[in-house]
Amino acid sequence: MDKVLIIDGNAKHAQSLKSGLDKMRQFEVATASSGNEAIDLIEKNKFSVIVTEVVPPGMDALDLLAYMTQKRPNTPCIIMTDHGKPWFKEEMAQQSFLYHLEKPFETSSLVSAIFVGLNIRDEGKNYRGMTMASVLPLVEILQKTCRLEVSSKKDGKGFLYFKDGIIIDAHYKDYNGEDAAQELTKWDGVYIKLSELPRCRNRSRIKTSLMDMAGATWDQNFDTCIERIKLTPERILSAFDTFHDEFNRIKGYQALVLVSENGQILTSDQKDESINIIRLAGDLNNFFSSAENSAFINIDKGETVTLHKQNSIITILKPQHETIPRIRLIGITSANGNWFFMKMTLKKLLDEVLTNS
Repeated sequence: MDKVLIIDGNAKHAQSLKSGLDKMRQFEVATASSGNEAIDLIEKNKFSVIVTEVVPPGMDALDLLAYMTQKRPNTPCIIMTDHGKPWFKEEMAQQSFLYHLEKPFETSSLVSAIFVGLNIRDEGKNYRGMTMASVLPLVEILQKTCRLEVSSKKDGKGFLYFKDGIIIDAHYKDYNGEDAAQELTKWDGVYIKLSELPRCRNRSRIKTSLMDMAGATWDQNFDTCIERIKLTPERILSAFDTFHDEFNRIKGYQALVLVSENGQILTSDQKDESINIIRLAGDLNNFFSSAENSAFINIDKGETVTLHKQNSIITILKPQHETIPRIRLIGITSANGNWFFMKMTLKKLLDEVLTNS
C-alpha cells in the first residue's frame, strides 16, 4: 500500500485529511505537525507522495523541497496553499511532479492530486524530478530573500538570487542576469539548496517577473477572459508620469505604489526613502488575503480602504473592473497629510490607466 505523508501545523485539518484518505482504503497515511517531524519520518519511511502546507511550523515548503531534492528526489510533492494556485501556460505543467492545490478543497481533489503523483511514478516519468517552473511560484508566495543554488546532472550548476520574493539576479556559466535566469528556469530534474543572499547581490539586473519566467499566472482564466482590461507596462508608466507632479503637490505626500494582487510591485514613486515599499506591499497583500476570506470584513471591488497609522495614512484603491494583471493602487501620506486629496488623485490616476489601456 502506498504511504502518504501529510504535513500541517493545524492538527485538526491534518486529521480531517487523514480521515478522508483513510476511507479510500488506498493509502497508508501518516501526519506531521512540523517540518522537523516530517524529516524524521521521511528518513525512516519510504513515502510515495508528500503533502505539505506552504509554511509548516519550523520550516517552509521551499526549505522542505530543497531537502526532498537532495534526499528523496523521486518523490512527488503536493503543496497546499491559501495564497492562490499558479496556473501554468503549458497544460502538462498542471500534471507535474510538484502539484499545487489551493485551499479550501474537497478530499476528492487531494485524492486526484495524489493519483497524479502516483501515475507519474508508475509510468516512469518521475525521472524528470522537480522542475524550476513549478518551484518558482513558491519563492513569490513566501516572499523569499535568498540565494538558490540549482544543479542538475545534465546541465551543471547555476544560481538564482531573490529579494522579498522578487528575482534580482542569476549566474550560470558565462551567463549573468536575465540570460542566466531564463536558462535556469527551464531546468527539470533539479537539486536545490538555499542560503543567505550575499551582500554583493543587492542590485536588480532582471526585468522579467518571476511568474512570467515560470510560464504561469495566478489567474486560471488569464488567457481566456477577454472581457477583462489588459494593462501594458507602457500604459501604466505613462499614466504615472502624467500624474507625477500632481501627487508631489499633495500635502504630506510620501509614496505611490501600483501592485498586483499577489503583492508584486509593478511600478512606484517614492518621496520618503524611509518607507520600505517592498515590505509594505507584502504586508498589505497578507491583509487583503485575510480580509477577503473573512466572514466579518467585506472588501468589495472598487472600494477604497484607508488605513490610519501613527506616522502615516495609507490609501488603497482597487479597480471596479477586472484587469490583467489584477492591481491595487496604494498612496501614502504623512499622518497630517491630505489623505482625502490623495484618494481623489488615486481615482483620477486609475481612470487614466483603465481608459487608455
